[in-house]
Amino acid sequence: MFYRDLLLDPFVLSGFLAAFIAALSWMIALTKFPLSHIYPMTSLSFVLIGILSWQLFGEPMITNKIVGLLLIVCGIIVASYK
Repeated sequence: MFYRDLLLDPFVLSGFLAAFIAALSWMIALTKFPLSHIYPMTSLSFVLIGILSWQLFGEPMITNKIVGLLLIVCGIIVASYK
């Protein structure tokens, strides 16, 4: 009963859908670009989560976080540069 209700919960279903779309997008990207170029892009999730948590949930965006996010972006640029 509990597991059935849990699996039918809209938040759980949307999580499954998001994971499916992410996996599908990853497979499509792997067919189009070399792994050495697209794998560093997975670090963008840290940047997106930082920005969205600040915008949507009002988390403080302090100087340390901004510097860290900028360092991640610089690392992505360096790692994916030809």
